[in-house]
Amino acid sequence: MKKSIVTNYPYHWLLLLLIIGLFFLKLEALSLPFFWDEAWSYLPAIRVMANQGPSLIPGSIDTELYRGHPMLFYFLSSLWIKTFGYSLPIAHLFSLFVSTVLLVSVYFITYSWTNSYFAAFLATFLLFIQPIFLAQSTFLLSEIMVGLFFVWSFYFYFKKQFIGYVIAMLAALLTKESAYCLVPAFVIISGIEWLFKIINTKTLLKNILLISLLFLVGFSFFIYQKIIFGWFFFPLHTSMIDFNEFGNKMEGSFLILFVQQGRNLVYIITLIAAIVSYGFLKNKLSKNHQVLFISFVVITFGFVLFAAINFFTNRYLFAVIPLLLIGCSIVISSISKPFYSITIITIFTIIGIFNINKSINSSSFGDTELSYTKLLKVQVQMVNYLKKSNFKEQIYTPFLMFCMLDNPHNGFIDKKFANLGLYVNDTNNVYFFNVSNEKLNELDSLLVNKKVFLLKKFEEKQAFIELYKKKETFN
Repeated sequence: MKKSIVTNYPYHWLLLLLIIGLFFLKLEALSLPFFWDEAWSYLPAIRVMANQGPSLIPGSIDTELYRGHPMLFYFLSSLWIKTFGYSLPIAHLFSLFVSTVLLVSVYFITYSWTNSYFAAFLATFLLFIQPIFLAQSTFLLSEIMVGLFFVWSFYFYFKKQFIGYVIAMLAALLTKESAYCLVPAFVIISGIEWLFKIINTKTLLKNILLISLLFLVGFSFFIYQKIIFGWFFFPLHTSMIDFNEFGNKMEGSFLILFVQQGRNLVYIITLIAAIVSYGFLKNKLSKNHQVLFISFVVITFGFVLFAAINFFTNRYLFAVIPLLLIGCSIVISSISKPFYSITIITIFTIIGIFNINKSINSSSFGDTELSYTKLLKVQVQMVNYLKKSNFKEQIYTPFLMFCMLDNPHNGFIDKKFANLGLYVNDTNNVYFFNVSNEKLNELDSLLVNKKVFLLKKFEEKQAFIELYKKKETFN
């Protein structure tokens, strides 16, 4: 009697459980307002594009909105909300959909490289338990999509399916500037394949020609910007290139990729598994897997180099994390012993629970930590309080709070507040905000000199937002 699919493929069902788990973990986040860069940068551009009509052409919307970035993410997300609606859950569902596709893609691609469902599930599970992935999974930001196109670019390249490779590469290049790291990376990877005698000289030259053509097609976006605006890249972004911080950014990039959020434990376990598998058990690492690992090192180093030169933020490094975790899963799954797979999954479940809980309770409220939901909830409470109070006097509002109260599309307000001040020393300020992620440094002086008093505070565990009022006796 033929065994059931449940018996043959238990990891398929575990994958389904992960997808269901992702939805329930992020259910609350679907109804929360937009946060940080998605609120002040991406969402306004997406909303305008949805209203004017989705487009991939530079200048189809104001450059201050899309800030010179390639337009594919704006195009797809604006098409989504134009088709399905503008509500918060619908908009966030676009990102959750892309994140789900990434999980399924990692599962499929890892299996195709290993012929092991254990390796496939492990790679997917390792990605799932990353707080940076869980946080980004509902943000209307492009990093998850870039990661998706990265894994498919590598898959199609090594499978020698060049139509798929062209599509995946162009999609990546048309999504974010950082994807241009793939161009030199694949040239180097082709050279490595030639050295390993996987490809001959003729194929090497064909690969370099194809990669060069893909670069030219992708870069035509920036050439067109140069023609119509006089610059390739958004001037504000190019002005942020700073080689003086190169060393610090390199160090920060390696900490993010290899240490933070429990990723150090993943690599330590991978190292132990490698010693046991290839040292004691004498397992062989195939030539294809050797090239694959070297390729992951090449793209990771190139990506870190790009991040160290440009404006730096943690989420920019996400794109290579799925590839690194696939590499870890290949090594860890090379051991075949009774109860080994159950033990490994149990260990990573414990690590995942610990790190996810740590991220939820983090005192950092960036867009790579899960604590952001607590901050959003207290901000919603404060905004509702402001609506009811109907203050007439000017409120000092730090940048991110200003964006929340100035744009009706961010999910906080129906109409913009008219009495906002961006400069703390403005004498017209009567009220002052102090927020967990935008703390008012001048507040201590104001309190010591008894120039302000606490009017209202909302807090949820480590997240808080305070509203102070200037004392009437102070002129």
